[in-house]
Amino acid sequence: MSRKKVFSSILQIVCWVFSLVVLVPFILILLNSLKPSAEAAFFSMSFPSEIKWDNYVNAFVKGHVLRGYYNSLVMSSVSAVLGVVFAALASFIIVRSTNLTNKLLYGYFFFGVVATGNMVTTTMIMSKLHLMNSITGAILLLATQGISFAMLLFTGFIKGIPRELDEAAVMDGAKAETLFFKIIFPLLKPVTVTGFMLNFLGAWNGFETQLYILTDSKKWGAILSMYGVYGEFSSPWSKDWGLISAYIVLTIIPVLIVYLIGQKYIIEGMTAGAVKG
Repeated sequence: MSRKKVFSSILQIVCWVFSLVVLVPFILILLNSLKPSAEAAFFSMSFPSEIKWDNYVNAFVKGHVLRGYYNSLVMSSVSAVLGVVFAALASFIIVRSTNLTNKLLYGYFFFGVVATGNMVTTTMIMSKLHLMNSITGAILLLATQGISFAMLLFTGFIKGIPRELDEAAVMDGAKAETLFFKIIFPLLKPVTVTGFMLNFLGAWNGFETQLYILTDSKKWGAILSMYGVYGEFSSPWSKDWGLISAYIVLTIIPVLIVYLIGQKYIIEGMTAGAVKG
């Protein structure tokens, strides 16, 4: 066996070991979600003495899982679509019109990737616009949070699309909206899917945004509802870790499914944007 194959085999083993380490917390939660409350309190990696499916039933009934799913799906899907569409439009203008103003705008949006948002000023602005405790307000805020990173993907990809395509469309009489949505936007499918997936996952896991914006528990998404379940079914002396673990598993499953489905597109879009840029 050549040294290259030996090195490759060792690298694969190391990667598998690290993967197993990452999976340990999930396995721990999964096992505890099937244990009675007293047994789950020890947080051991042992198999349950008896499988407690009631934890999942109670999580659905008492934890309002379906309501959390619905709210998260609405907020994540709509905000991801808005974020991707506006990011694509802005990126096209910035790439095609390389003046000082657009360069500064690109730097401004890039700064949005590396800098964290200030929720104090954000909530003040949302309050002035009467968007607090509103699904619409949460959607708009989540969409704006995803625009900056999506623009990095789109600008790198659009730079690889020849300008002659634009010129030919304009010469044929295409208007600006026709040029973008019927000619340019279909070519952006790889990064569009990538941006949608990443923005969807980010919005689904957007705990802090929902915590500050939504005060009505009926409007909470799955992640924030899990926080509510933790507070409702726990006390300073005891916590129903079996029920809480079951809710955590139910919250993770949709995100895991979306990621597994979109993993191929995420990788393709990231590499395509990098190569094109």
